[in-house]
Amino acid sequence: MAVLRNVLVCFLLLEVYISVVSCTFFNVGVKYKVTMDMYSGRDNPEWEIDEKSPVFNDITQSLNKGPPSGMFTGLGYRGFTVQANNAMGQQAWKTIGRRTDRALESLLLESCPKGQLSPAAMQHVSSGILGHVHTPPVKVAPVQQQQQQYSVSIEGGEDDSITIKHNINVFGRKKRQANGGGTCSTSFMPENWNYAPVQRRNNCYNYATNRQTNTFAQPGRASGMRYQRTTARDVYAATIRDGLTPLTSPNAGRGCLIALIIWPGEDYHFLRLDNDGYWSQKSGRTRARNTDDSGNLIRDPRRSDNGPYRVFAGWLGVTELAVVR
Repeated sequence: MAVLRNVLVCFLLLEVYISVVSCTFFNVGVKYKVTMDMYSGRDNPEWEIDEKSPVFNDITQSLNKGPPSGMFTGLGYRGFTVQANNAMGQQAWKTIGRRTDRALESLLLESCPKGQLSPAAMQHVSSGILGHVHTPPVKVAPVQQQQQQYSVSIEGGEDDSITIKHNINVFGRKKRQANGGGTCSTSFMPENWNYAPVQRRNNCYNYATNRQTNTFAQPGRASGMRYQRTTARDVYAATIRDGLTPLTSPNAGRGCLIALIIWPGEDYHFLRLDNDGYWSQKSGRTRARNTDDSGNLIRDPRRSDNGPYRVFAGWLGVTELAVVR
């Protein structure tokens, strides 16, 4: 009897080994790590669910139906990535792009721990799943209401306003790097960014400043004082601490021109002007592109389709003095 039991155990172990080698994922002690892909500058929200979750079984059944789907590449909610981990140490992944499986997307949103997302973010994702995204008009933040003389001193109130005092003259240029002027000549070359691991380790701040740090750079980190709130005032001030130059207009300055836009209370995003006269961008860990969310070439970031990033915070110049991390 003992011999028979040992034979059965060996047979079962052999079956498990063969299945692992052939990439079969065992549904034993499974937990899911859910990543909601929606931010450009900040890290995306993540959480874990297990059998205690009331939607665990429904999510399991839905995940086992159909192949992975491609993620939306624009700004705002793009979809989910689910990493399954079992008790045997195996891992499996599946991507669920925006509006590709609304039932599963809704279950994953429901599994998000209470309080992890703001009510506004929850509403944005819910609307994205249902396809009812509302695009309000662009709001220009008071950061653009600047004087003609400046220094790096910044005054700001609780109303998200900024006043930048200039102490040197700012000379305008018409097309900046688009006509070969200044000290910048960035070209739209997505092949330099759209490959692993560079694509996943660099965000919009890296791309706009043309610096591949592989650190998912954050405004203010290089200076030792990151932004505290996701507002035009705080993020703009943090970039200046990193050595970027505040500009009163897109024709000012001599360095590379970038623009800062804000998803109020949620996230920030940067775009850059290339030497072909158009703007390009990289949303978080997605691919670099030279189009807006409507698929149009970007002539002016204040008038392009920027998804939920509806506050235009201002222009900035990038020179060799800028340091990002």
